[in-house]
Amino acid sequence: MLNWLRSHPALSAHRLMPLAVGAGFATAAVIGGVVVASGNPMMIGLAVGAIFGVLLLTAVQQTVWLVLVGTLVLCGPLVMHFPALARLPWLFSILGFLLLAASVLYQGTRRDAPGQSSPGFVAIAVLFMVYATGMSLLSDAPGDQVMAAFKRYFQYWGLMFALATVPFAPKQIRTWLLFMLGLAAIQLPFALYQRIVLMPLRLNMPNQVVPVDIVTGTFEGSIFGGANNNVMVFLLVAAIAGLLAARRESIIAARYFWPLLAVVAAPLALGETKMVAVFLPVALAVVYADLARRRPFAFASGAVVASVLIAGLMVFYIQYQATEGRTEMTFEQRVRENLDYNVGNRGYFGGASLNRSNVVPFWWSRHGLDDPIATVFGHGLGASHGSRGTEQFGHVDRKYPGYSIGLTAFAGLLWDVGLFGLALYLLMLGAAFRAAGQLAAKAAPGLDRAMCRTLRAVIVMTVPAVLALDVMLIAPSLQVLVAFTLGLIAWRWRAGQGKAAA
Repeated sequence: MLNWLRSHPALSAHRLMPLAVGAGFATAAVIGGVVVASGNPMMIGLAVGAIFGVLLLTAVQQTVWLVLVGTLVLCGPLVMHFPALARLPWLFSILGFLLLAASVLYQGTRRDAPGQSSPGFVAIAVLFMVYATGMSLLSDAPGDQVMAAFKRYFQYWGLMFALATVPFAPKQIRTWLLFMLGLAAIQLPFALYQRIVLMPLRLNMPNQVVPVDIVTGTFEGSIFGGANNNVMVFLLVAAIAGLLAARRESIIAARYFWPLLAVVAAPLALGETKMVAVFLPVALAVVYADLARRRPFAFASGAVVASVLIAGLMVFYIQYQATEGRTEMTFEQRVRENLDYNVGNRGYFGGASLNRSNVVPFWWSRHGLDDPIATVFGHGLGASHGSRGTEQFGHVDRKYPGYSIGLTAFAGLLWDVGLFGLALYLLMLGAAFRAAGQLAAKAAPGLDRAMCRTLRAVIVMTVPAVLALDVMLIAPSLQVLVAFTLGLIAWRWRAGQGKAAA
């Protein structure tokens, strides 16, 4: 009987799903009418909000635009200058979850062409979400902590899933790529304003406030606190990789390429983010990886030139620290200080806090064979969150006040979802890297190949961001950039399956 139901053409999933969606909308309309008739202003407001949400479900392209512009352009500057708007990013977070719902609808109603399917990392992403949520509900983590952490972890994964399921036209994808290039270009005026106007306001603040960190471009930051300047560097290096990949394909003429490259790279000299020494070489290595086999001398020569430029930028950063920091130090003393809190024993935030080199060994010292269940499965979403002044302290973080046990996303994942969850997360990135490499190898010369190479470079940049920073789990802007990259790889996979699509 069940087999007959599954095989009957009138009862197939693709026929039943539209009926179910239609019935859902009809039910919602009836409920909405009853609410409006009740005259309750709060209930009416909720109903109107729900209606607009449903409308956005059917306007996925416009919702993607709202998420990209709102999170990457508007929220950072507005919240920086008007702290009362601190909840503004929640609006775009809700849109991210609406994209998640829209992708479920499209997945349920679409019919793939023969041989067409989503790449494997999309399924791994779904598995990670299910595992992290289910494991957290079974753990001893408080419910409100899990809910807040679920939002923080997955608020923009809907962007990835939407790009993986909705058949966007290649023209629309090209428009979004141009938007990203334009976004990188407008970082310069914002960075100049922040360096010239805002940075001097922070010179007399407490020692934990680093004045130059306010140079964040259009991304999150507080005039009186911390800032996500690493996100600006991530975007700029990704744009540099894209420009170089496009130049290799002769898409951009030299008279436009060099001015664009200068505008995009200039903010790197206005801030002081040492992660550029990691992001830039790995991105360049991916963009020019094919030359390592075909033209090894040219590849090696380019690597030497890039290394000299990056070393010069690092010397500039450290010299700036030595000459314009709050405490006078020699160049050598600044180098030693940087080494101490990155690979030594000095706490990153002072006191008893951990640093990037000992945060994972500290996790192991509290787990290992002494607590095998928590070692493998973790303590629940949000367990490690909160050591940097946030109000929502994780229940495990409260056991180690001041340690910053979630200093990096890598360590945070270990505490929250354990070795199994971390393995799934890294497997997702690895599978995405492999898929982008397969696409780049088969892509048509021109924009298609340049796009695939750039997407692969950005995925590689994501790995050091997970290893050394915590922004992957807390910064909406970086989450959008990574979700957008993963989504584009999935879109390109489904759109072409190895054929030119862009």
